[in-house]
Amino acid sequence: MAHQLAHRAGRTIRAPSTATLVALQSAISSLTISSPNPATLQRRNASHQAQGRANGPKDRAGKRLGAKKTGGEYVIPGNILYRQRGTLWFPGDGCFMGRDHTIHAKVPGYVKFYRDPSFPTRKYIGVVFERNNVLPQPPNAVRKRLLGMLAYRMPESSNSSNTSEPSALPSPPTEAPSKAVEVSTQPPTYPQTATVKNTRENGEVITSQLQLRSGSYQWRQANYDIGRTALQSERALKVKPYDPNDRFLAWRKRNARRARAAQKRALGRGGKGAAKGKAKGRGKKR
Repeated sequence: MAHQLAHRAGRTIRAPSTATLVALQSAISSLTISSPNPATLQRRNASHQAQGRANGPKDRAGKRLGAKKTGGEYVIPGNILYRQRGTLWFPGDGCFMGRDHTIHAKVPGYVKFYRDPSFPTRKYIGVVFERNNVLPQPPNAVRKRLLGMLAYRMPESSNSSNTSEPSALPSPPTEAPSKAVEVSTQPPTYPQTATVKNTRENGEVITSQLQLRSGSYQWRQANYDIGRTALQSERALKVKPYDPNDRFLAWRKRNARRARAAQKRALGRGGKGAAKGKAKGRGKKR
């Protein structure tokens, strides 16, 4: 049938030769699809963490770490001695470490930076009571500090009996004794009351009655007397006392207060109205 169609078209179609078929078959067999070489593939790694987690600001404020007090500087309880991340320094005598490794002063005294032979790899910060003290102290040495106080003998009172108005309050000695003394176990005897006179700039003399508080060993004015001190001054005495039965005085004060309030309201309304009137007049002229 194909031969008839070709003959009708006016041309003849020749079949391919055997050599052509062999060459075509060999060419098709040579075309094989091979997998790519792994060495020729390129791989790109991410330069930053995903979702901008590592792309934050690089110039944030510093944390102000380091030493806040120098050696030999006087501190009080709660002062910050050293801020750190980790335990570069350890708390020594009179110090404690906070939750963020910050070293604070526990007692008042002078700062000392030192090393302990028991732990050669550690550095310590301590607080001593006197500037010339040295740290670390021997393990069996007597501690000089006890609740922030030194042991010394209390002065003996010449008048053992209690007096209501002593001339002056007893005071401890200004200088500590050079030799070691024994601490007295008997409590000292002090008068239970004392009178103090204060002179103001205008020459007014105010007398205060002090009482010895049990347990605290200090003279303190009673709360009632503290409140009455202001009422006993000259300025307070010049003020006319208020008489609740004087209804005429209360009526005058009430009327004066109402007059002042009405005057303030009138000034406020007049100022606003004048400003509005000026603005309207300017608009009409234009």
